[in-house]
Amino acid sequence: MNQNRSKLATWYCRAVWAGLVVVASIGCNPLNTIAFMFAKDEKVPARYPLAFAKDGPKKDKDEVQVLLLPHVAPGSAPAFFNTERELAAELARVLPEMAKENKNKVKLKIVSPAQVDKFKAANSNWRKMTAAEVGQKLGADFVLEIELSRLRLYQPDTGMERIYEGRAEVTVNIYEIDADGGKFKDSYPISFAHPRDRMIRSASMMSESEFKKQYIENLAVEIAHRHVDHKASNAIGR
Repeated sequence: MNQNRSKLATWYCRAVWAGLVVVASIGCNPLNTIAFMFAKDEKVPARYPLAFAKDGPKKDKDEVQVLLLPHVAPGSAPAFFNTERELAAELARVLPEMAKENKNKVKLKIVSPAQVDKFKAANSNWRKMTAAEVGQKLGADFVLEIELSRLRLYQPDTGMERIYEGRAEVTVNIYEIDADGGKFKDSYPISFAHPRDRMIRSASMMSESEFKKQYIENLAVEIAHRHVDHKASNAIGR
């Protein structure tokens, strides 16, 4: 029995070292690789957390209401006609999931896109309102106003064989809502790219709707990472 255990241990060590040799042969530092393997599940803190001030009037609330207001720049390609709703729906799914994974004491709840659509239909002048005003009327604690411009799904000038290359310039404005109406809190830009790897994705390999679905999902994750602590291994890779 001891002899068998010794053989298994020997083979295990050989397998580990063989793996390190392979990693080293492709130009990676084995020590860095080991560090990454053990550190990949460490939490990355959110740079713009959606949290109440510890000494503020809402400090005892156990739920944070977040309103999402994506806007696509006028003149964008027809493929992005429904992107505002698609991104809002994906963020409404991703943000609470990430908060739940962190076991946050304060629950993150999104004002439903359906409720936002209903409000817009009932208020024809909603575009003249500020994001903070809309947030107050819908009972939000925070508003994420997401401005999307320079959107594209394809590489420019690729001829007959179209190649997917998603891009967007994103600005997210954050408003904190209070009894007085609300105030601008912060803002940040994102130069979004999908995919991030160097693999070529031809339009003959997948449909435009499939590629756009991945594009929206990854954009939602990238925005969500700015607001909720997340695992380092929860990266955007595809």
